Amino acid sequence: MKNLLAAGGLLLALSSSAQTRLEKLWETDSNQFLTPESVLVDSKTNSIYVSNIDGKPWESDGKGFISTLAANGAVQTLKWADGLNAPKGMGISKGKLYVADITEVAVIDVRTGQIKEKIAPAGAVNLNDIDVAPNGEVYVTDSGSDRVYVIKGKTASVFLESPELKRPNGIKFVGNKMYIISAGGGDFFEVNPDKTLKKLAEGMPSGDGIEPDGKNFFLSRWEGVLHYWHAADGKLEQLLDTRPDKKNCADIGFDKSKRVIYVPTFNGNTVAAYQIK
Repeated sequence: MKNLLAAGGLLLALSSSAQTRLEKLWETDSNQFLTPESVLVDSKTNSIYVSNIDGKPWESDGKGFISTLAANGAVQTLKWADGLNAPKGMGISKGKLYVADITEVAVIDVRTGQIKEKIAPAGAVNLNDIDVAPNGEVYVTDSGSDRVYVIKGKTASVFLESPELKRPNGIKFVGNKMYIISAGGGDFFEVNPDKTLKKLAEGMPSGDGIEPDGKNFFLSRWEGVLHYWHAADGKLEQLLDTRPDKKNCADIGFDKSKRVIYVPTFNGNTVAAYQIK
């Protein structure tokens, strides 16, 4: 039973059928990041980006910034891009990093870290997570309006709006299929071609990040839980619970080639890395 306990008293639960487990690799010092909300792994450049709110999660105070992180846990540039408010989810399209920042999407040049422009979707309330479709279009969830916006060029429009979403948070494309997890309803959805929603799982209040692993998915809950959803039977396997340590499990990042998952702990002010076994 001892091999089920990771450093810091984190319980890593095993499913008898899946045998999925996590091995903690490292965790950054708590005096570096400031309310880290999201981690994005860019496999093309081997870059790891971390969004830092540094303040209240929905307050426009100009304190937010993006950091770059090395694969060994060393902070490369703490304020690689700054001048943001409360940055959360991120996505990369055509050499630009798109960042959800309350009611705007900041567009940052990945070569320089400079904000090139800000796009404000009409009616946006609490923009939360971002992903990029195979054609390069950028999609962003709005947890305050039950909407998903699409950005084409410099123009944002409503792609999907549904009360079923109940504060949509995490969004992810697998091929042309869109997946969404809700923060309010705790549901995990696949979006059908006609924009109706197919519920794949439920019972995950404070749903946050989504990362695909083949046909299966890692699903995080902000309050401090990481699940693994099995496509074969639709079951949820709990892999991690950081609530006893008063740390959150916000918008996770995933390095598919190394099979390492990165967990931003929000109020814990750290990022932790786990090897998937």
